[in-house]
Amino acid sequence: MDNLVLEQLRLIREDLSCLKTNLADARSEIADVRSDLLGQQTMLLGLATVIGQIDKRVEHLEQKIGA
Repeated sequence: MDNLVLEQLRLIREDLSCLKTNLADARSEIADVRSDLLGQQTMLLGLATVIGQIDKRVEHLEQKIGA
């Protein structure tokens, strides 16, 4: 009887170990996704700035040609 209980506890310990490993992997992947997202946000802000500058130039040219 004791051996059966010990065997079940060992199996539970192994399962917990696997879960901890999987959780660590998932956290690492989430950190990578956050990093990628931050890079994309930075790129979008840069693009928005460039688009704003182009829009101002177009408006200036329209005023010059009287459109």
